[in-house]
Amino acid sequence: MTEVTFSRLWRDRFTRPFLLLSVALCVFMTAYHVYYGYVLKPYFYIYYPMHLGLALAIIFADSMAARVDAPPGRRRLCANLVDGAFLVVVALATGYLVMNAQYVMNRMTGFDRLTMVQLLLGIGLTIAVLEAIRRVVGMVLVIVVAVFLAYAVVGPWLPGLLWHQGVKPERIIELLYLTPEGFFNSPLKVAADFVLLFVTLGALLLASGAGGFFTDISFALTGRSIGGPAKASIVSSAFMGMLQGSSNGNVATTGPFTIPAMERYGYPKDYAAGVEAVASTGGSLTPPIMGAAAFLMAEVTGIPYVEIMIAAAVPALLYYLAVLFMVDLEARKRGLALSGGSAQSALTIFLARGYLIAPIIVMVWFLMDGYSPARAGFYGVTSLAVLLLLDGQTRRRYFAVLFEAAARAPKMMVAVTAACAAAGLIAGIIVRTGLNLKLGLIVLNYAEVGNYITFLDNGQLLVGLFLTMVIAVVLGMGVPTTAAYVVLASLLAPGLANMGASVVAAHLFIIYCASKSSITPPVAVASYTAAAICGSDPWRTSLIAFRLGLSVFIIPYIFVFSPALLADGSLVEIVWAGLTATFGIFALSVGSTGWLKVDLVWYERLLMILVSLPMIYAGWGTDILGFVMFGATLGLIALRVRVARGRVASTVH
Repeated sequence: MTEVTFSRLWRDRFTRPFLLLSVALCVFMTAYHVYYGYVLKPYFYIYYPMHLGLALAIIFADSMAARVDAPPGRRRLCANLVDGAFLVVVALATGYLVMNAQYVMNRMTGFDRLTMVQLLLGIGLTIAVLEAIRRVVGMVLVIVVAVFLAYAVVGPWLPGLLWHQGVKPERIIELLYLTPEGFFNSPLKVAADFVLLFVTLGALLLASGAGGFFTDISFALTGRSIGGPAKASIVSSAFMGMLQGSSNGNVATTGPFTIPAMERYGYPKDYAAGVEAVASTGGSLTPPIMGAAAFLMAEVTGIPYVEIMIAAAVPALLYYLAVLFMVDLEARKRGLALSGGSAQSALTIFLARGYLIAPIIVMVWFLMDGYSPARAGFYGVTSLAVLLLLDGQTRRRYFAVLFEAAARAPKMMVAVTAACAAAGLIAGIIVRTGLNLKLGLIVLNYAEVGNYITFLDNGQLLVGLFLTMVIAVVLGMGVPTTAAYVVLASLLAPGLANMGASVVAAHLFIIYCASKSSITPPVAVASYTAAAICGSDPWRTSLIAFRLGLSVFIIPYIFVFSPALLADGSLVEIVWAGLTATFGIFALSVGSTGWLKVDLVWYERLLMILVSLPMIYAGWGTDILGFVMFGATLGLIALRVRVARGRVASTVH
């Protein structure tokens, strides 16, 4: 939605009804999902069509309300008529499913013929979903969806492994609209069952001032160190990432505070925006929320979400350590001094508003106690609603805070819902055409090249991981992590498991790689959002973010070959794996930055990068090799510096 003030929208009588409609839909959607978070007994063809219908309606109502900047006339009238038509189509298509839920549930897919009404409503909903995706996600995902729809139809004319019998257009509409294998597939179910409740908790925290609290405490903890504002950006992004699980939302929340602070400290604006982008991208990887992809992983694999959350904890910590290493080395390389820090201590800030952390603890406690994510999210929201009554600052505006959160949460969610509907469509076509088995076989065949690398224990897995990473980053360009994960989990995760990766490691590897598309040129959405905040060059910002996140690319390889990083092992194994991984990440950060007490020459940077490679493989032999290589590189650097200083001294004398 175009950034316009509420007062301007209210003054425009033409847009006022659409604004009220959007707000009413948002509040109803939040209340509807909070209620079912407690009841936990939604009827399939009522609850999920309602979720999709409300999300789509909010998108089109927002578009009409946002046209306050457009001059009155024929063009604005036509645009609003189009959006009004989409609203009617969405209402009719989802309303038909709600009103005929029992019939739709009992009909026999593939045997019962589609009526003309069902066909028209299915086509209308498909077009509405694609248009919503174009508006809130981007044209790239629309093109991806169109490619898969075309693949379903033209299968009989394709060569080799891509051949399939083909799916008739009316059967595609039936698949998408009247079965659980289309729009209402697992991605949308996860978004409706779990994610919106967690997003509601995040929205309630933001409405109560938690964003300022986490930013203030981050500056108090790190602000007095070298590179303090950049480190504060990383810490605050980690806090906010736990609540939102969205890279763009994270940038938009913390960026307006942290990017100017980094600029005042001495970082160039494009570097400051790059730091914020790469730090915020960790939101989809940070427990306890981790974004929709992690909940979907629990649905796909059957692994309890709490186990996924525990497995992801150490890799998330390594992610932020990697970014901290990069900004610290960069600050020292630039000769930046200690920053002034915060006027208040972290303890003072925590004592004033530390209760804002309590709902997160409540939510995690219920997850650990075996409750479903939906019930845990419900108790997290209700506990915060009660705690806000105890704070004098929020008690005076209590209902305003609740209303703001209820109106904000669905707006934070509509892009995820649209992407999940697209992901369900793609997943249904992949399964219906058998593409998952075929592409997995192709990657498995190419990965066999790794078997000829004699000095590797499992070269096939390493090559398979590399191919998966390339496909994930390319597919993830402009496509949300959730949609990219759905496709790759179906196509490549089983193949990685066959090559020797654990199920958890294979799926987390895909999530990590898909999330990196947020900072990878040419379509780096988190980098572009950060660049828009400070007015830096988007392309240069995305390149800097990619370089800052370079050491992050090694983390998924490490936890695949070191299961202890995913909490699969004894405490000693987990601690040792964490230490060696930290060491490898530091070496890669040094090589990427090109500085360690002194500026490094090209071969020293290359050696530092090579030092990190043995740390990928778990084992005493590779760990010792890494330490020896690091020590030898340090000795080489010291020798070069000593020789250079000797030459300078002899020249002076």
